[in-house]
Amino acid sequence: MARSLKIAAYMAGLGRSTPAASPTFYPDRPDGAIIWARCSRPEQLTAIETLQRKLADDADAVQIIATVSDWDPALAERALPEPKGKEMIRAFLAHWRPMLVIWVRGDLDLVLLDAIRSARVPSILVDASGDGIDHIAGGWVPGAIRSLLSGFDTVLAVDSGSAEKLIGAGTPQARIVVTGLMEDCSPVLPCNETERRDLSAAIGTRPVWLAAAARANDCTALRRAHLEAGRRAHRLLLIITPDTPDCGSNLAKEMRQFGFHVTLQSESPAPSEPTQVFIVDTDPDLGLWYRIAPVTYLGGTLYGGGCRDPFEPAALGSAVLCGPHVAPYQHHAARLNAAAAAKLIASADALGPTVETLLAPDKAARMAHAAWDVTSRGADVTNQIVALIRQRLEDRVA
Repeated sequence: MARSLKIAAYMAGLGRSTPAASPTFYPDRPDGAIIWARCSRPEQLTAIETLQRKLADDADAVQIIATVSDWDPALAERALPEPKGKEMIRAFLAHWRPMLVIWVRGDLDLVLLDAIRSARVPSILVDASGDGIDHIAGGWVPGAIRSLLSGFDTVLAVDSGSAEKLIGAGTPQARIVVTGLMEDCSPVLPCNETERRDLSAAIGTRPVWLAAAARANDCTALRRAHLEAGRRAHRLLLIITPDTPDCGSNLAKEMRQFGFHVTLQSESPAPSEPTQVFIVDTDPDLGLWYRIAPVTYLGGTLYGGGCRDPFEPAALGSAVLCGPHVAPYQHHAARLNAAAAAKLIASADALGPTVETLLAPDKAARMAHAAWDVTSRGADVTNQIVALIRQRLEDRVA
């Protein structure tokens, strides 16, 4: 759609009022197709990184270059600062030569979108909700918002209500697809299937729970929880993968002092019948243990110090328990908790009773099903974006 003279005049005024920016030096452009993912907030980067993993499976070389408008040096390894002002935007586009722009929700910047359109780069808007369109800079210009929204080749709306709002604001109805949110999901950890079958056979019908990436300060809580849950769960087996393999011997020593029969994997590849605590002091292979254990406690979450991503066990059917210290995965933990797909425990005193409750197969199964739904929910949207990207590649070759 051609811009009105009033919009063109407004854009020209913005260009004159934009202060000169210092030059930005970008790394060399890699070979192959480039996609520019424009994010307004750092937390959106994880969904873009999920998209990049899916694209990495393709034969065509496609690289996503992400920018964040609210940039911080801590993001340097994940994203570039968003170019500001017409000159820097033009320089950015000239250097990276993107084949497509993915605009992730957030504010719609009139200057940036106009530069993308002028460069004839196709763009898609994802996670579109229609929120904030009444507050776009320059939105008072007649036809500005309609022109802005019609500039997107495709708009992926989060729900039907958002789609109606966007159509009312000027988005062509034929370009809108209701998809839901593009949410990030962790890669599914692999495992050796032969080893999994052998371990499952060795464990048999024993109830099992896992402490993943356990730290030294978790030991007392694990000991108390295993004692408490074991009073009702006959032959209960605790599997511990330490946060570092060299901590295994110390954890074994402490657990033995409390009277547990402990087996180290470096001494025996599988737990024997008398084993009460099995400590993986070799390669942790968490993809294997998440598949073995129906319940997983994330080490480090009761007392801090870092933890594994709760999406890892959730995606493999293990019910997740974690304490209050889940950084840097607060968003994942909150999503699982909101869907009743994880149990957040406030203190070590709650660990034992919670483990005991979840050892009931029906309860663990309900949580596992809810967790699978959460961890896979964003995949459909991501797959649609992948399909759009593939179509762009095919159109370019044709």
